[in-house]
Amino acid sequence: MYRFCVTNNKADHKAFVVCFGLFACCFSAFLTTLFAQVLTLCLSLLVGLFCWRWYTHQHPIKGTLIIDSPHCHFVNSEKEITGKIGCKSRVYQHSVWLNIIGLSRTHWLIINANGCDEQSFTRLKRAVLISSADVSVSK
Repeated sequence: MYRFCVTNNKADHKAFVVCFGLFACCFSAFLTTLFAQVLTLCLSLLVGLFCWRWYTHQHPIKGTLIIDSPHCHFVNSEKEITGKIGCKSRVYQHSVWLNIIGLSRTHWLIINANGCDEQSFTRLKRAVLISSADVSVSK
């Protein structure tokens, strides 16, 4: 069982700016009419803002995370999430994307490496990998 606090877990916006900026520039460069170029830029801006809002909603600034493999419990002032760690959970070098399967719905929780100390982040990655392996073996 692992228990640790998440503090200052800020969302990184650079990937979104690069992705949707390149998308908008590439598509607007190959379109011939000015109306199509402006429409493409506006639509990519709206889709980028929608994705950014989803991404920041899944990114709690602070809270307490308790992992008792394969169960997970997250609590902060805004939300409380309880469930099992799903097989869609992903471990990256500087972030962990937890897919928590609750009783009635599935939740996503994104924890960055700068949101907790190094030892807690390593334990979190290990617990997610073990839980994901257990779920895939049991299927």
